[in-house]
Amino acid sequence: MTAVPAAQVSAVLAWAARLAAAGPQAGTAETAAYLTAKAAVLEAIAADRAHGGWTPADVTAATQAAARAREAADAAALAAAAGITRLEEEP
Repeated sequence: MTAVPAAQVSAVLAWAARLAAAGPQAGTAETAAYLTAKAAVLEAIAADRAHGGWTPADVTAATQAAARAREAADAAALAAAAGITRLEEEP
């Protein structure tokens, strides 16, 4: 079992903070890249939990969080590929 490096988690958290500070000015390409990195970290955490003796409920929660992150990343990547430059917040 290989734990997710703390530096990788920290980098994703710092990226999230930069995007939050940018607000609606954050572009879809950067948002998609961030969400892809976030999904990769969550997938690695889920894999670690699955092989690390965590309870089935914890493994399921981690797997579900990773799947939701991957869906968000894919949607943002599609938006960026379609030429949508900004993701609008829903009212």
